Amino acid sequence: MSFVMIAAGPSSSSRVRTLPLRALLSAAVFGALGLLATGVVLGYWMSQQVEAPLDASAAPTPAPFAVEQLGTLSGRLFTLESQAGQLSQRIGLLQGHATRPAAPAAPAASTATARGVRADSGGPMLPPRPEPEGLDALQARLASLELQIERVADAASLQNVSLMRLPTRPPLDDVGMVSAFGNRDDPFTGRRAFHAGIDFAAPSGTTILAAAGGTVAYAGTKADFGKVVEIDHGNGLSTRYAHASALWVKTGDLVAPGDAIAAVGSTGRSTGAHLHFEVLRQGEAVNPRRYLAGL
Repeated sequence: MSFVMIAAGPSSSSRVRTLPLRALLSAAVFGALGLLATGVVLGYWMSQQVEAPLDASAAPTPAPFAVEQLGTLSGRLFTLESQAGQLSQRIGLLQGHATRPAAPAAPAASTATARGVRADSGGPMLPPRPEPEGLDALQARLASLELQIERVADAASLQNVSLMRLPTRPPLDDVGMVSAFGNRDDPFTGRRAFHAGIDFAAPSGTTILAAAGGTVAYAGTKADFGKVVEIDHGNGLSTRYAHASALWVKTGDLVAPGDAIAAVGSTGRSTGAHLHFEVLRQGEAVNPRRYLAGL
């Protein structure tokens, strides 16, 4: 059996073709198989697109920002621990609370040990390595360390302020003491008398420095002391700088340790250019060498 096909065209080119039935059936079968294969591939691709989000949600991967945050917190923790240790050593304070994590609980006995079989082990003795911590644990430790550092820094600041108010700095640079604190022969009468301070020899005009920080309680002239500066350092402690040729501060001024306050001279009851320096506690003269470093 066959089919006749007539191809229409110009009168001179029209043809009549005969196609066998077997060729038509073969073409139809191959076309159906092609459509079936295309459908299978398309269905498989669509199923993969649907299942992919489910697989991703079932096994999520760590978010990049979480890993970055963990590294940042670890760096801050190391820095804070170093600062806390340095501050504590500097001012001699014990840490207020422990900063190390609690020791892990002892592991349960193995099955071999429970049955009476000795479980031997060995190896070199090595220091433990730091165990990984979560973000919550790191943040808790950071908060604790920040509070500790704040307290230690406050204590250090208070201590620094206290030290600034102690007259431990020599009132003149690179000069020697010529008359000590205590009884001596008076330079005017030659009789035994009490000397309430220390005399430093220096050329007239040499800069006089504040031995400690405080408030200028008096800057002016007194009969025996000539031009004098008196500084109140608090807690009943004060210093006196006498026989100056010029005063560079006035009453009520705030001064820091080492500030220039006056110039050496020979005013008042004095035999020559020098500085008479006194330290007074509760208004009573005490030996300045108890405070001055290097004397």
